[in-house]
Amino acid sequence: MRLVILGTLCFFVGAIFINNLYWNIVKESFFLSLLLGAGKNLFFGPLIYLYVSTTQVPKNKLKKHILAHLTFPFLAHLVYLTIKFGYSTFYAANYYWVVISLGYVLFAISLFYLVLGIVGFKRNTVKPLSPKVKRRYGYFMYVLLSYYCAINLYNILPYITNSPFFAANFLTLNRYVFMPIGLLINTYLLLFSITEFFKFKSFFVTSGLYQKTDIDPAGMNELAIKLKENLIEGKLYTDPNLTISDLANELQVDKARLRHYFKEQETSFRKYLNSVRVSEFKILLLNKEFHNYNLTGLSTMVGFQSEATFFRVFKEMEGVTPSEFQQKNSIDL
Repeated sequence: MRLVILGTLCFFVGAIFINNLYWNIVKESFFLSLLLGAGKNLFFGPLIYLYVSTTQVPKNKLKKHILAHLTFPFLAHLVYLTIKFGYSTFYAANYYWVVISLGYVLFAISLFYLVLGIVGFKRNTVKPLSPKVKRRYGYFMYVLLSYYCAINLYNILPYITNSPFFAANFLTLNRYVFMPIGLLINTYLLLFSITEFFKFKSFFVTSGLYQKTDIDPAGMNELAIKLKENLIEGKLYTDPNLTISDLANELQVDKARLRHYFKEQETSFRKYLNSVRVSEFKILLLNKEFHNYNLTGLSTMVGFQSEATFFRVFKEMEGVTPSEFQQKNSIDL
């Protein structure tokens, strides 16, 4: 999903570049305007922020996170296209008003995501990035968002200040300042994207995406509480397909940290999960409310997918078979 976000950003940047080159052709076609036309830069800020922030978002919340940040630019772009092609007479008569309004919206979006990126990137430690990756993504986000914020501010300054300076020096500033900077920024985006997409990313990010650190006693206790609340009390153990990745997403912790926790407890995710399931099975077996269930039915209720696996795991942990345990405890199912 993150590479799709990055690919979409690169496509939109390329679309704006083509639109600037062939503006007279693109503006006459609804299809070309939809594909390449102005307004795509509404998505620059959200896409840059999303590419970095999704490293910190649990998998089960990823779609909502993306929709939350792309809905407004999508609606704004839709409004712009509706005015341009659905109300072409109004658009022609109020061209500068529409363009200026779009400029204000662009600046507001870019400034918002610059601030959000700075604050969020420093505060969010759900999945601590390794130092090298954090620097790499930090530079990517700050450089691009700062550039787009500056360029959008420059575009609306003439209307804010009413200064003749911008009208007199527009071509000079564009040719000798913003075009060279824009070329450098787009080259940086291209090189960054190539190193993210292709296999030689390992040359730039050799330490892995997330930081693997030991968990202090307070962190161990916090994880234990989260496991009790989510895995046991929340009955996640009843999911026969539960994986350590699913559990890490539910707990909002890095998978490596969760593995480290189990290692410190001298167990593994699978052994811990099976111990929870066996414990819950024994509770159900001794509960008169479930006396009509057979052993296999009860094992299914606690998440065991295979009868053979259940009997093997139970015997390993309890030293007796489920039937022997049942007889020993005088439970007549």
